[in-house]
Amino acid sequence: MIKQKLIFIFLIIIFQNDTSAQIVNKYDSQGLRHGLWQKFYEGTKQLRYSGTFDHGKEIGSFKFYDKSGGHPTAVKTYTSGSDLLDVSFYTKSGNLISKGFLKNRNKYGEWLYYHQDGTTLMTKESYVDNKLTGMRIVYFQNGQKAQETQYKNGVKEGKETFYNEKGIVLKEFLYVNDMLEGLAKLYDYDGTISKEGSYKSNRKHGVWKYYNNGKVNKTITFPQNKIGVSN
Repeated sequence: MIKQKLIFIFLIIIFQNDTSAQIVNKYDSQGLRHGLWQKFYEGTKQLRYSGTFDHGKEIGSFKFYDKSGGHPTAVKTYTSGSDLLDVSFYTKSGNLISKGFLKNRNKYGEWLYYHQDGTTLMTKESYVDNKLTGMRIVYFQNGQKAQETQYKNGVKEGKETFYNEKGIVLKEFLYVNDMLEGLAKLYDYDGTISKEGSYKSNRKHGVWKYYNNGKVNKTITFPQNKIGVSN
């Protein structure tokens, strides 16, 4: 009796596996992909991607794998009624590299990038039609801001600021259409002013002040006609 039950269970498992195999990579009556689809790297048993179609349209999460296998290196999640694709990228060991949204295959909205540990935020960006727009922020591993840069249509437009690991400002610049324009200030590591002056069309212009221990040490007027004067 026990032997018959074991045989019965074994047959059920075989039937289930066979049924699962049969429903993979199928088409509906219109010739559209429908149900679970899996693709393997040519000539191997290594899965390349796995995901589900609903009459030709992707639904839910699709997982993509490296040839070496292991953790998926990319996960794309489709949401019904949304034109945004949620995308996450991973290292082979499973640490998160970046995540964000795609719209018509272009980056759109907020994108986040991570340090090697896969949990500590490294960079925050915002996109419109694959172009950086708004504030781009870079972080040290201790969580302090390292850099802030304003973008518009993919180019620097506005203020750019650099910080040290303690949050002290080191550099301040202004950009117009991706070129340095206007007042700039540079500081020592402790935040003491080091240099200040203006740029015009990406070049130093007008009077620049150079400081020593917070006091003006010298001034240089740009553009210069003299050769060999340090900037």
